[in-house]
Amino acid sequence: MKEFSDLEKANIAFYGNSLVFYAQVEELKSYLTEIHEYIEVTSFHLQNESIKGYSKTTLENLKYHYKYTHGDILRKSIIISTIILLESGIDIYCREFKKNKKIKIGYKDLKGDLLDRFKFFSQKILNSTFSFNSHLWSNIVGLYEVRNCLIHNNGSINYFGKRKSIEEFVKRNNVFEIDEDGFIEITHQACSFGLKTIEEFYSGITEFAFECYPDFVI
Repeated sequence: MKEFSDLEKANIAFYGNSLVFYAQVEELKSYLTEIHEYIEVTSFHLQNESIKGYSKTTLENLKYHYKYTHGDILRKSIIISTIILLESGIDIYCREFKKNKKIKIGYKDLKGDLLDRFKFFSQKILNSTFSFNSHLWSNIVGLYEVRNCLIHNNGSINYFGKRKSIEEFVKRNNVFEIDEDGFIEITHQACSFGLKTIEEFYSGITEFAFECYPDFVI
């Protein structure tokens, strides 16, 4: 069997990376389903005021925390994990292009946050066909800022530098909410939306990779 060419090796690498990325997305989807079912089942059982002999006050507190506090923390962990996966996917994607195109400069050598650097690297260095004027890219930016707000400002848009970006994102996507005190509320539907969005995004940028390194016949 003949040795694979450099183009074929690049195609295999991008294909393999995409399979790993999608598998990780599916793992997060499964975890999200388990979280949702866990919260729903627990809330259902707590409706029985005689459960485990708890007092009415204790049960009311448990109902509240399972529905809001506990569930909120778990759903936020999904959003944070989603963006961690996105960052990892972008990093591997850019390093693969740098290696295969023998580019001297990497996206990490550029200025700005991760998305700014990725956009510049894609447009100016790779001449990517991915649309950075699309709603998909706007949603990626919105999700990224929601994650930043959760981590760096406890989920409050008050005094957050990219507040306007988040408010516009929430207006476009009503699965996310901002409460009367300015805190971002993460719903089950918001988590599903986030996972679907990064999946579509990765598919879009990988489509360009396969334009550069098309499939081949063994």
